[in-house]
Amino acid sequence: MVSAVLSHRPALLFVHDQLGPSTAMYPVRDLTMRNPSLAVLVVTTASNADTYNAALDAGARGVLTYPFSVEDVNQRVATALDWSQRIRSAISDNPEAAAARATSGARIIAVAGAKGGVGATIIASHLAWDTATAQPNMRVCLVDLDVENGDVPSYLDVSHRVSLADLSKISEDLTARSVADTVVVHSSGLHLLLAPTEIRDTEFITPEAVRRILAQLRTLYHLVIVDVGSAITTTQAAAVESADVTLQIVTADVPALRAARRQVVAWESLGVAGADSVRVVVNRFVRQSEIQQDTIDMLTLGDRSEVLIPDLGRALERAGNSRTPAEARNGSWWKSLRAIGQELDSGRTYREAVAAAARQSLNGKDHAEQESRANGHSSAAGARSRRFSRDAGQVVLENVAMVPIALVVMVVCLQFVLLGMSFVWSGVAANSAARAASVGTDPDAAARKVLPPGMQSNVTVRDGGASVRVQVRSPLLMGNGVTKEVSVDVDHTVVEEP
Repeated sequence: MVSAVLSHRPALLFVHDQLGPSTAMYPVRDLTMRNPSLAVLVVTTASNADTYNAALDAGARGVLTYPFSVEDVNQRVATALDWSQRIRSAISDNPEAAAARATSGARIIAVAGAKGGVGATIIASHLAWDTATAQPNMRVCLVDLDVENGDVPSYLDVSHRVSLADLSKISEDLTARSVADTVVVHSSGLHLLLAPTEIRDTEFITPEAVRRILAQLRTLYHLVIVDVGSAITTTQAAAVESADVTLQIVTADVPALRAARRQVVAWESLGVAGADSVRVVVNRFVRQSEIQQDTIDMLTLGDRSEVLIPDLGRALERAGNSRTPAEARNGSWWKSLRAIGQELDSGRTYREAVAAAARQSLNGKDHAEQESRANGHSSAAGARSRRFSRDAGQVVLENVAMVPIALVVMVVCLQFVLLGMSFVWSGVAANSAARAASVGTDPDAAARKVLPPGMQSNVTVRDGGASVRVQVRSPLLMGNGVTKEVSVDVDHTVVEEP
């Protein structure tokens, strides 16, 4: 049912409340969250208040009590289709509503190993860690659903007392607070929901609990990565069914490829996933291997990724021993993981959420400005008339008061400019006079020659033999004038040539 709805996008869905071994309300809530315009009618044989409340809480549009009449069915269908059509029209006409629909839930990626030892856990752990580190504002959760052989803490240095089993015990009454109390926050900001350490606690993790937990996580995070292990179990099937895409990790050898094929066949027989929703990634690939890409395509059923993770030898040994992903210094490893994340579009929900928030903020600001302009326009005439009578002549008085201050500032600035020019030209004239005195020519004429015409009459040159003093008089703009002496002493040794 979930796969058919996601593939065909119907407008109306009938769900019998006894469809599965557990309640069908959790898949209904998941589907209505992903498709806000989907109208769901719940068919039930129990006409009591609890059934109606459960259907409404799940997002259903109505309840049909069996046995029912044709008139009752026609009325319910017409009402549901009319509501669905109005919602679809509103979403198509409103970009903000379309963005809200797209960002209504996190993207769930299930990472499965074709068999044990192919590297599914380290890929899931490092992919989640790298995403959380690169996007600090992005909410990322890593779920260790390999309940019997969970090994995520071996690659991320964390310790935990609560686990997935504790959340499964209260899965029928899940809240955001209960999830927050169960997850472990890594130092990188990554949230971890880990497998139980006691083997007897695994019996609490049922397929129904897995579906409920993943549906709740979808509402709390932007990206959820689930390490489902390699063993085909009911809990793994439930996670694969709830995931948007399944990442299947294989190696370039016949046992791994045969196991991958059996795994996809088992998922198809259980009706939880098809080959079109499986993405095959080859780990530890060697160019000189006997099995190349064309052989892998023939032996696997899923769509093979273009990313081939190379065999890095002992490059990941230090990161695994220290349980710190940052110790993996090989660039090819992180480049491959980021390329896989781009293929899976792991950051789509986060980007759409940021874009929707930006549009909402912009629209809110525009709306506030429009209201402000509308309110201001209605009372502008009266306010202007009141201000005119109260502030008459204020602008004229301010201008009259500012004119003397502006003139004083201009005079002071001009005086500093004249003093600066006098100092500069006195230095230039002193250098020229000293040079003339050293070669036996007239220093006074040399000094006046280099000065501008307006300053030649305000210069005095005194030749002291071993030094020359040039005095330039700079005018004072306020008063009768002032003479500013700038002494430049130049000692020069004259060497007479034959």
